[in-house]
Amino acid sequence: MGRPRPRVLSQTHRFAGTRRPRPGWLTFLNMFRQVTESWLFNENEDRHTVRMTIGPSGWPAWLEDGGGSRVPLKGSCSLGRSDANQVAIADDRVSRRHALIQVQGENEFWLVDFGSRNGTYLNEQRIIRPTRLRHGDRIKVGHAQFAFHQPQSMPRDSSKTVLADRTANDIRSAKCWLLVADIIGSTRLVKELPPDELPLLTGLWVAECKQTIEMHGGRINQFLGDGFFAYWHDRERIEISVSAALQTLQRLQEKGRPPFRFATHLGQVVIGGVSVGEEERISGREVHFAFRAEKLASKLSETRLLSETAWARLAALLEAREAGRHRLQGFDGEFGFYAF
Repeated sequence: MGRPRPRVLSQTHRFAGTRRPRPGWLTFLNMFRQVTESWLFNENEDRHTVRMTIGPSGWPAWLEDGGGSRVPLKGSCSLGRSDANQVAIADDRVSRRHALIQVQGENEFWLVDFGSRNGTYLNEQRIIRPTRLRHGDRIKVGHAQFAFHQPQSMPRDSSKTVLADRTANDIRSAKCWLLVADIIGSTRLVKELPPDELPLLTGLWVAECKQTIEMHGGRINQFLGDGFFAYWHDRERIEISVSAALQTLQRLQEKGRPPFRFATHLGQVVIGGVSVGEEERISGREVHFAFRAEKLASKLSETRLLSETAWARLAALLEAREAGRHRLQGFDGEFGFYAF
């Protein structure tokens, strides 16, 4: 007899859990979570509704529950109590939109908690920031547990094959708005805040930043541990949406929970190349410039910094002051910046 074939889901994967009374919590957190969760669910989001016919060897990665059922990860995958999630977990300890596995970069899978009350656990530790997954990691959401599989034994020439199959149209140059954000003093927060409060604080911050960026037409392209990298495709009048997003982030900064800074740049980038899932691969010199600008903001003790190219388009929409001309590592000459 051959080996039994693993079970592969043919619809949204549902896991039974134990229904428990909800513990009390701060009213404002409940209200924020309800609003955020209702927004985070995208009605048009793809779900696993078609039976997969290929084996695990053809998947970049997958989740496997204790019963052997496997969920292929070919794009970002949401986990939560709502049936709208790719992985639906029937457990009152689980939030409606509890966590996300985001695909980014080259075969990178990141686990993100959206400020859930009971947390998301990775290898028995509650995550306090977006965290990259490794083969063999164990994820716990409520009473549901999953093993993350991403074998490193994939054919070494697979990336070459992918590149060979791409045409010149797959890699293109485009002007984009680039935003790099980072939490200030994350090490200090780890020391000062109670263990159960920090994950809630950072998770809600991630969720609200994601909501702000996406409702104004942008996307978070990468989570970076204590921060994120977001972008907008440049087009006519997009600066109005970018300005609205920046001002919303400014109001979020004023709450100071947690403190964070961000830098915004407008430049020509390279889009395309080898990527996984639905996130575009964005690279090039201007991306490095945006990251250097965020480091400069830290050096200048500025919480909001604009490059000259960004300010040229935003001058009619934002009030800002000159922050001087500065050199950036890896770039020749000096560049003007503005703080607002």
